[in-house]
Amino acid sequence: MSFFNDEVMQRIRFLHYSIKKVEAALDKDDEEYSLDDLNLVLEYTMILNINYKNESHKKILNELDITPSFHDYIENRDIDIEDLMFECARALWVLARAYSHLSESFEEDEDWENAIIAMVECSKIYKTAAYFSAATVYQNDKGSLISAEQLELNSEEARVWAQSIAASWEEIKNNIYFASKLYSGLSLLSKRLFYLRKHEEKKRQKIRAQFHYDMGRACQLKAIASLESSIAPINKEKVRKLKQKAQFYYLKARDIWEWMLDNLNNLDLEEKNSIENNISIVKENIQEIDDEVLEYEEIKKIQDPEPIIIIPENLAPFVPKSTVYLTKFIPKDLNIKRFKNFQRKKLEKKIPYSKKEKLLDKKAGVIRTINELKVLKENKEIDLEKFADLMEKYSTKLEMIDTAIEKLTKS
Repeated sequence: MSFFNDEVMQRIRFLHYSIKKVEAALDKDDEEYSLDDLNLVLEYTMILNINYKNESHKKILNELDITPSFHDYIENRDIDIEDLMFECARALWVLARAYSHLSESFEEDEDWENAIIAMVECSKIYKTAAYFSAATVYQNDKGSLISAEQLELNSEEARVWAQSIAASWEEIKNNIYFASKLYSGLSLLSKRLFYLRKHEEKKRQKIRAQFHYDMGRACQLKAIASLESSIAPINKEKVRKLKQKAQFYYLKARDIWEWMLDNLNNLDLEEKNSIENNISIVKENIQEIDDEVLEYEEIKKIQDPEPIIIIPENLAPFVPKSTVYLTKFIPKDLNIKRFKNFQRKKLEKKIPYSKKEKLLDKKAGVIRTINELKVLKENKEIDLEKFADLMEKYSTKLEMIDTAIEKLTKS
């Protein structure tokens, strides 16, 4: 007797080969798939994600008559699939790649918000795939591509990339001060990635150069924002110090990239061109500053811009049902219909904030401004009369927002 009835087995096969078509399109860098195709991956995973208890996974996989192996690009060999949780991990890996490809397409169209959303979903799905890979019992040979460790690394990298798009977007919109904080947060995320595991030398140096460059960008943008600020008199020495710190980080990034070109023999042509392009950009950044290079002891005294990370933790939207074996608390899956609708709405149109959420965001911004004014006053960087005027203006705004929130709460 089969584990699944004929109708369910037929649906599983249909979904499996639909996912194979998406994978083939990704391998050809083809965009011939839709959000509906991506939702098929979720349906496939939900059907297979049950607790099989002591049933033979190999027997069920044979009965399903689906592709029994996949190609591991990292190890350049085929790997047999012997566990249904591993098959779920493989399907989710395809879905994560599709979201990444969507994000790149949105970037090319300069649709920055959807590019960020798609990359956040990519990060979450890689994380979910990692859970499924880790939950396997019968898969003795996982290879590298769909190992839990590799999938978690992919998830972290996608989160970093989403923050990178967000920082670039704010810079394009000329929100220089906020962009500075996002680049600072981006540098911290890259640094976290650097220390999460032991990377091979090429990867290690790429990440090192990037987190130095991003913090340099954060410092330079903060200096530019300080010059453009009209709230307080410009502290030119403070601005100069920030630029010198930016220069320090840029020089570190340049040295690492130049070292990579001179010392790493396993760089392909595309990687070499990318590094040369990075060196060209960072040299322009250094020329823009062109100031005295400070000693490290002096550099340490200059504070980095405050970091902001706006990309949420890459939490998995659902987990393998086999984890029921480990706990009395049964994991609840996200309702698939709601999840599909949510994905569609997020990627096809921007989700508007509710009135209350907008007001709460405004309130947070006004409070931050008031706190910054108080710091300027304490540091004697703002005229007292101007401080009083601005405090009255923003305090009135705060009262109006609180009144509006109160009315919405009562209605």
